[in-house]
Amino acid sequence: MIKLIFLLTGAQVLRRRWYWLAIGGVILLAFALLILYDIGSDGLLSVPLDTLAILFIIEGVVQMVLAMTREMLIDWLTLLKGVGFLFIAFLIFDIPEDNNDVSALLFGIAFFLDGCFRIAAALVLRGVRWQKHCFTGAIELLLSVVIISDWPFHHHIAVPLCFALLLLSIATSLLLMARQARLLTEESSVTVLPLFQAAGLRRWHGSRYDHPSFPDLPPSQTLTVYVWTPVGSSVVRERYRIIDRYIAAVDHNGVISTGHAALEAGDNLYVSHYPRDEIDRDSGNFRAVLRAGEHNDVAGRFLPSLAEEVAGWCRPDKQVIFPHYNLIALQHYWQRYSADSTYNLTARNCSSTVVQALDVALEGILARQPYAGFRLLSDPNFWLLGVVRGRAEEMTWTPGLVLDYVSLLKRVIEPQSSQLWPIRLWQSLRLRYVLWQQKRVPSRSIIK
Repeated sequence: MIKLIFLLTGAQVLRRRWYWLAIGGVILLAFALLILYDIGSDGLLSVPLDTLAILFIIEGVVQMVLAMTREMLIDWLTLLKGVGFLFIAFLIFDIPEDNNDVSALLFGIAFFLDGCFRIAAALVLRGVRWQKHCFTGAIELLLSVVIISDWPFHHHIAVPLCFALLLLSIATSLLLMARQARLLTEESSVTVLPLFQAAGLRRWHGSRYDHPSFPDLPPSQTLTVYVWTPVGSSVVRERYRIIDRYIAAVDHNGVISTGHAALEAGDNLYVSHYPRDEIDRDSGNFRAVLRAGEHNDVAGRFLPSLAEEVAGWCRPDKQVIFPHYNLIALQHYWQRYSADSTYNLTARNCSSTVVQALDVALEGILARQPYAGFRLLSDPNFWLLGVVRGRAEEMTWTPGLVLDYVSLLKRVIEPQSSQLWPIRLWQSLRLRYVLWQQKRVPSRSIIK
């Protein structure tokens, strides 16, 4: 979450206001220590935590009502977000009758599943920090056993303890970032900071380039992200919904299709990364080429235009448009990045190349918006955006994850409404009432 806030506000805002990062880090650190102290005392912090749960309940109810009042149709994504907020509120809220047994069990299961995912992804992909990911996964497995087994401490402290550890992690990151932000120079990118260079399976994001401030006016031509999903780019043999959507699909000949992603900014800048020679992706050796190590690096190539790509393959089945972006910074970055065409199916592929270019193009887009950080933290789409990016950086970027990421990113930086939730709720209810009245008019005329 912190990384995304820094990215959308930009390096120059961080450089000028680094002290706010330090102040925020100290406050969160003090709050985390207070929760840890409260765990062994009389539970004075149960009221603030219950207040936080009530806020989640309000937001969850609002999201669910909004999901069912949009043009008489159900917005299932918004409905799912509302249910998610209610679920988080249930975990946080102190219910003496069940002694927090259910919330502790759910937390233990969540830690166990996330730990298994981290370890499995690290062992398969073998990125530069795969040992660290395995260690983190092992800690999560240990925490899950401790929470579920109710030893050596009672599981009623599971939620406050997890909340305190999360605050400690955020506070430490803020304090480190405050020191790093002071070292930023004019026309530097936030992506040169260690927090960004450490992300992903390989350190490809460390090239330095001139990054001017985000422009006040949008360029004459829009930026478009194109996605060829695995299912949309081949005739599949069997359908596996989640695997086909986010990883790969198998066609009738047994060849694995992972899809593709590309980015276009005007007529003269096209980002589409391919291996120079097609990688053998049959089912027998696909696992071997997933390793992110340099032994799997191959020579790559950059296609010059969408027209040439469509002529040689097929049209993309999805696209997302961004009208306002930093074209000059993107041109500077792409000049440096495209000098090395090395391709790796897992660590430096088409999807990771598009996401890194999009980071550059949109860095600082919210720099001139007051209280941008608070607005982001109050947006459910932003939290989902952080989840998608976190999973992709721990695993690898795929066209399916790119599509989810850019779709959520567009909702975050171009919100449909900046009004407060009571106003949005009232307008949605009025819209539903008007549409309901319009549906009743024809039936009355028939009866007459």
